[in-house]
Amino acid sequence: METAERWDDAGARMEPTAAEARHARLVVAQLWADLASKLLGVLAVLVAAWWTYTNFTVERTHDPTMVVTVSPTVHPLRGDQVLLNVDVLMENIGKVAIKPKFPRGPDERDLGLEISIVEIEPLRPDPAERAAEGEPPAAEPSDRDIPWFDWTSGAGNPRPLLHKRNLLATNEDFRHHRYQLNPGVRYREPFACVVERGKLYAIRARFWTADGSVADLVYVDTFAFSR
Repeated sequence: METAERWDDAGARMEPTAAEARHARLVVAQLWADLASKLLGVLAVLVAAWWTYTNFTVERTHDPTMVVTVSPTVHPLRGDQVLLNVDVLMENIGKVAIKPKFPRGPDERDLGLEISIVEIEPLRPDPAERAAEGEPPAAEPSDRDIPWFDWTSGAGNPRPLLHKRNLLATNEDFRHHRYQLNPGVRYREPFACVVERGKLYAIRARFWTADGSVADLVYVDTFAFSR
C-alpha cells in the first residue's frame, strides 16, 4: 500500500512524514499476516484430512486388532487322570491399546478372558479297526449316529467341564479396570485342570471387549494315555 503523494504550493512533491511511513508499513505487514494466516489454515485442514484418511481408512488404527491362540498340552497322572495345561496367548497386532470388557453392575457374563472346556463324543472306530480288535461289525451308521459337535447350539451333547470361567477375574488390574493389551505385546494367561484318559475335549477361549469378542477353538485328546 502506497502513501498518498502530497505537493507543495510550488508544485514540488513532498516526502511522507515518519508517522505516515510507519503507518504504511504496518498496513503492509497486516496484509501479509492475514495472507499467511489463511495459508496456514488451509494447510492445517489438508494435514488433518490426510491424517484422518490415513489412520481411519488406510491403516484403521482406531480398530482394536488382536489374535487369541489356545495352546493345550497333556501330561499323564496316576490312575485314569490326565493333567491338561492350557496357555491362552493374546497378541495385540494393532496400533491402539485394547481393553477387555469390565464388570459393571450385577451382570458378570461375557467379561475379560473367558475359557470353556467340554468333553465331546469321539467318532466310533471304523469296521477295519473293529475287526482287528476282534469286535463284531457294527451296523451301518446313519447320519444321526455320527456325533456332530456345535458349540453354539449344543449339538452333540457335549459335557461341560468348565463353563465360561473368566481367567482375569482375580487379576488386580482387571478388577480395578486398568487391564489392557498394549500394541505389539504378547500376553499369556495359563490354566490347568485334571481330565480323564481316552477322551476328546474342545477348548474355547474368548477375549471380550465392549464391541464383542475374539475367540479361538481347539481340540485335544487323551487317547495316547488310554490303557
